[in-house]
Amino acid sequence: MDRSTFFKFAALLTLAVAVYHVVGIFYPIDTSPPWRHAIFIIVSLFCSFGLIKRPKYFVYFFGVLSVQQFYSHGADLLSKWSDHHKVDWISLGVLIFIPLILYNLIVDAREGKKV
Repeated sequence: MDRSTFFKFAALLTLAVAVYHVVGIFYPIDTSPPWRHAIFIIVSLFCSFGLIKRPKYFVYFFGVLSVQQFYSHGADLLSKWSDHHKVDWISLGVLIFIPLILYNLIVDAREGKKV
């Protein structure tokens, strides 16, 4: 898969994340309050834009988001495993996919293919 296709796929994935968070506002899908879901709707939509347009600053934004996601989803993954001996599949997916996106954003920025 070429990088352009990868970024389009990742943008679609972040749109799916936005839909997940929209559902989270109206239906309790996890323990997060509705305001947190609202914030991540905005973040997810911005990520979709950033992954398609890839402005220079986006790699920094996504780097900070990656740290936050590792902290949050890493804690969720460990907690669910230690408390219930179950895998939090959403958190595991986030922890696998976020570094792949960040790596490709860094490589893309170094190649200077997007402004």
